[in-house]
Amino acid sequence: MYPVIHIGSYLIPTFGILFLIGLGAAFLLAILSARKYAIPTMDAMFFGLFALIGGIIGAKLLYIIVALPDLIAHPESIFLLLTGGSVFYGGLIGGILGGFFYTRIYNLNTIEYLDMAVPCLALAQAFGRIGCFFNGCCYGIPYDGFCAVHYPIGAYPPSDIGLFPAQLTESFFLFVLTIALLRILKKSRTPGFTTGFYLTSYGIFRFINEFFRSDPRGSLLFLSTSQWISLGIITLGILFFLNFPQLFYEKHWKQ
Repeated sequence: MYPVIHIGSYLIPTFGILFLIGLGAAFLLAILSARKYAIPTMDAMFFGLFALIGGIIGAKLLYIIVALPDLIAHPESIFLLLTGGSVFYGGLIGGILGGFFYTRIYNLNTIEYLDMAVPCLALAQAFGRIGCFFNGCCYGIPYDGFCAVHYPIGAYPPSDIGLFPAQLTESFFLFVLTIALLRILKKSRTPGFTTGFYLTSYGIFRFINEFFRSDPRGSLLFLSTSQWISLGIITLGILFFLNFPQLFYEKHWKQ
């Protein structure tokens, strides 16, 4: 566990470094992916910027909703939002809304921009989950099998037992998913299919992987908050497979 890297007298958060690496890799990949639909580089960059801003806001808002009881009981912990405290699904929803806002301002095809963006998103996620591993958050259930993780004494996760490598498992899946999405984007002739594949496959994986996580993250009835959202994400992905968003776009927004 290396939550910070020491460079001279400076302490730099490891998650922040990996977040920036993932973000830079995602933007570089966006330039290449944009060629599929002949999207200008500047439009791809601004779409990504709007999605990033929306993603940060969404990730923080969902964290506040999930952690609201603790925040009410310990109001001083609200300052943790400045250095941490975020939920990916909130970032995904906020990012989609941010990107959608940009495409509506300039009357661009939202579906094509989402197809361009999802391989980049998966790549950024993969680096982000490595950051989670070094930070010690999003840790797994007790586990003593292959690749069990043992955190040092005094770490945030339990340190006296082996843990399932939930963060690294998700990171590996996302790297593979990035490659698959790039191949699909290159070969698919159906706008929205790449987005549908991302939403469905990640939603299914995340739903399953949540059973192997043990960190406090909110729950409702017998499922975690993220599992309920995963069901909605899977449903949305199926709608993309069925071409409903593209048909809606052509009927109501296309000019």
